[in-house]
Amino acid sequence: CSVQRRHQKVIEIAPAIGLPADLLAAIHADAVKIAQAVNYRAAGTVEFLVDQEGRHYFIEVNPRVQVEHTI
Repeated sequence: CSVQRRHQKVIEIAPAIGLPADLLAAIHADAVKIAQAVNYRAAGTVEFLVDQEGRHYFIEVNPRVQVEHTI
């Protein structure tokens, strides 16, 4: 969930407020699977988008904790 100005994130809340518990669990499980598949063992950010029907889609992995993400 983000607020953007000129295509730059100004505020981001992660994970988005109000996501159902089962969707959060599925996203978390997929993030762990991605990290395990490449033997990733450090801090990082795995990003997903969720559509209006509650389906989530992988976007990217960043090998750092991004400053705009909630910890």
